[in-house]
Amino acid sequence: MLLASATAKPVKPTDKVLGAKAFDALASTAVPIPTWTLSNGVQFPVMMLNTADLSPELIQRSITKAHDLGITNIDFHLGAEREGVAAAIKTLGRGSLFLTTKLDKPDAAIVTAAEGAALARETLEAEYAALGVDTIDMLLLKDSATCEVMQGQWAVLEEYLAAGKARSLGTYNYCQFSLDCLAETATQMPMVNFLLRHVGMGVDATGIIEYGESLGIKTASYGTLGEPVALDEVLLNTTMRQIADRYGRTVEEVALKWNVQSGYAVTSRITSDYAPDNEPQGSWCTNDCNAALTAMSQAYEWELEDEDMATLNAMSFTTYTQSPTYYSSEGCPASFGVSVYPTASACSKWMPAYASAWC
Repeated sequence: MLLASATAKPVKPTDKVLGAKAFDALASTAVPIPTWTLSNGVQFPVMMLNTADLSPELIQRSITKAHDLGITNIDFHLGAEREGVAAAIKTLGRGSLFLTTKLDKPDAAIVTAAEGAALARETLEAEYAALGVDTIDMLLLKDSATCEVMQGQWAVLEEYLAAGKARSLGTYNYCQFSLDCLAETATQMPMVNFLLRHVGMGVDATGIIEYGESLGIKTASYGTLGEPVALDEVLLNTTMRQIADRYGRTVEEVALKWNVQSGYAVTSRITSDYAPDNEPQGSWCTNDCNAALTAMSQAYEWELEDEDMATLNAMSFTTYTQSPTYYSSEGCPASFGVSVYPTASACSKWMPAYASAWC
């Protein structure tokens, strides 16, 4: 399943000097970001700026720069990241941005459909008012270990869709258990399911992508460098660096392109310097994350050869085993809460300077 990028002009040897370092020489993206036509006709831009853990100021600046480069789909969390998004909306105008956000998973004390629905309504009403918007373009639901809670909250999202307060609906980290739960009561199944997918995990770990597609659900990938930090196995991988060097690209660009060329929408962090211990500044990057933003805007201008895709598909990283529903509740297997994971930023002082252009 390939995007329109599969027909883009292949990179020529003389083009290989282009890459994230060429930011200042680029006025705009040469190849427009493709869109999916969702089941209800909504045009969904398949490259998303992920604002996770960025400061409000950096969120606003990065959205503005991304917009200049043709990236208009903004994937953000309600609450902490709202301030920066709201500021960007005031500057750029609501109609210039495609807003993708998610309703966070409820506290474990909430176990009934009625409780879940009440929390969903209360949260969304407050967040919409704080954002100053009447509608969200893609409204996502995070999962719960309790099926009844997911069903109650999903019903509220369906109400928002019917009322025009949401233009499309999706899910975040839904495994087969979660999707089957929604299917029992939903009148509208998710249009997109967001899953962790990076080189070293395999093509479709657990088979959840294929299962979602059997239900008519498209897949968006996050964590192209790993979670909850950029993994050393990605950034310092010799094979990936050799591939990157042949195309005049960076390892981060190869990791991003692997998901793009596999046919999935991608929500991309704009820095490699993210980790739970990044306090108090959160995620950080040099030069306002221009390297990552440029790489995202160029992701549809070049192609990996079939042999390189096959090599990347076959890679298996074992230091930290990660599942596609990594940040799910315990109702899904191998979730974040029961998995061993790194906590230190990959952009530490010991890492070679060449290892990451996105630090």
